[in-house]
Amino acid sequence: MEITDKNYEKIIKNNEKPVFIDFYSPTCGPCQMLMELMENGLEKYGEENNIVVAKCDVSRNPKLAEAFKVQSVPFTIAVMPDGKLKYPELGLKDNAYYFGIIDKLAGKGSFFSKLFG
Repeated sequence: MEITDKNYEKIIKNNEKPVFIDFYSPTCGPCQMLMELMENGLEKYGEENNIVVAKCDVSRNPKLAEAFKVQSVPFTIAVMPDGKLKYPELGLKDNAYYFGIIDKLAGKGSFFSKLFG
């Protein structure tokens, strides 16, 4: 799911689920590697665990990038239903890290992340 300056309110502020956001740039190599992971499993895993997994192109959505104080990409963060921010992370991590965050947001142990460990 793509999150933008225009649909931010609908996706994040009016959502009862945690939202995991990947801020990226289309010209960033590590961002493209994370994008591949998102498209090949992370988004689906999030859906299965009642977590919204979204991405935001910082070059097209400067207001949202500024609101989250994104200064470098890839940058990931989770927004909880109460508006609190959790798990901010700068740079590319291994696959287990991202699946582990989904597990934490879903209130699970890191079962899935152990498969990648």
